[in-house]
Amino acid sequence: MFDDDTSKQETNQGLGLGTLFVIIGAFIIGALVTANTSSININFIVYQAHNIPLWWYTLIVVTLTVITDRILGFVMRHRKARRKKKRALAD
Repeated sequence: MFDDDTSKQETNQGLGLGTLFVIIGAFIIGALVTANTSSININFIVYQAHNIPLWWYTLIVVTLTVITDRILGFVMRHRKARRKKKRALAD
């Protein structure tokens, strides 16, 4: 048994850049919610909704955008990994 501890020690770096962006994004969404208090009518193909608060619509659009981004990012990473694996097998 060796007493050679070369493992990396964790350092507390405080807030990371990603955390900062999440906080700023939450403030921006909060500002959009407080600024958009009027009601709107939504007519989308066969779907109709009346007197929907604009802030609710804003939250739905932001949520769907984030979900779409995550799904597309996953698919693109998966395709890139498959291509890389396929090239490695061909060599």
